[in-house]
Amino acid sequence: MRIANAGPDLDVVPPKIGTSHPDPDIVIAPFDPSHIDAYSVVNEPRLALWTGSTMPNRQGCSDLLSTQGGTRVEVKKGTVVCVRTDAGRIAVLTITQTSNDSDTGDQAQVTVWSEVSD
Repeated sequence: MRIANAGPDLDVVPPKIGTSHPDPDIVIAPFDPSHIDAYSVVNEPRLALWTGSTMPNRQGCSDLLSTQGGTRVEVKKGTVVCVRTDAGRIAVLTITQTSNDSDTGDQAQVTVWSEVSD
């Protein structure tokens, strides 16, 4: 999945960039180094860096977001990020490529769990 100025919206199946949904869940902030921002009209903790030695499951990401969530994370190739979507779903991204171009965006492997959190 590409993460750029236009999203993606992770609540759409399959997740898409530049959908008709009014707001993407995450956007790129192409600084050096690259950052990902939670796109939200309110300042909610929607992103968290996963530092565990194995990939997180849905509950692991949900717990991390509840205790250490923020609105911006610095990323590089291999960074794992937990995300809470607009609809309350939990997702995990593994960054596979970064870019300094906000239109090109970063690339990530994405898993979105269909269950909406409480």
